Amino acid sequence: MARTHRDPGRRHVTVVIKRRPSSGAPSAKALPAPGPSSGALTGALALLLGAVLVVSLVRFHTGYTVTLQSPIKLGLQSPLVIAHRSKTQDAYRAQTDQHHALNAYQQYACTKFGSECRVALAIQRAENPQGKCEIYHYNADGTLDWGYFQINTVHLKRPGLNLRDLLDCKTNIDFAYQLYRENGFTAWSTFKSGRYRRYLRD
Repeated sequence: MARTHRDPGRRHVTVVIKRRPSSGAPSAKALPAPGPSSGALTGALALLLGAVLVVSLVRFHTGYTVTLQSPIKLGLQSPLVIAHRSKTQDAYRAQTDQHHALNAYQQYACTKFGSECRVALAIQRAENPQGKCEIYHYNADGTLDWGYFQINTVHLKRPGLNLRDLLDCKTNIDFAYQLYRENGFTAWSTFKSGRYRRYLRD
């Protein structure tokens, strides 16, 4: 093992050198803490935005009704149906008949049928209680009833009308209104039998 011999006549001095930062180097400074005024401003802005959002939603709800539907219909379609709210007395009475707010298709039917919307919706419920768009029913005479208002396939003889159209709720309602304009509600067996009356509240 090697040994180091120290000369007892010499002193050992330890020198510590500290480096100073150059004048060009940025010195770390603490950022000022946000004052109470900036927090109050942020809170006020959040309240204002919230109020604007609430008012916008209330105005939209007053003027429109929204109904969910399947986003797939032999392809893609919008999952939302939006229709103007019908604000007539007949529409309010139809809502009482339904025991709940009218959905978008019922609102659309009320807009089409006007003062007869209560009877129209009662027939629709008697014919199609689930209110489905893509639905059909076999009849004993070999015909089928299609869609929201259960339009019979005998009407497919008309030019420009096909089954795909009848599976679209709005088109189905439009054609139901056309039938009503031609012959009243006599095209529906539930009207002739009086079965629709169970869906009306006196």
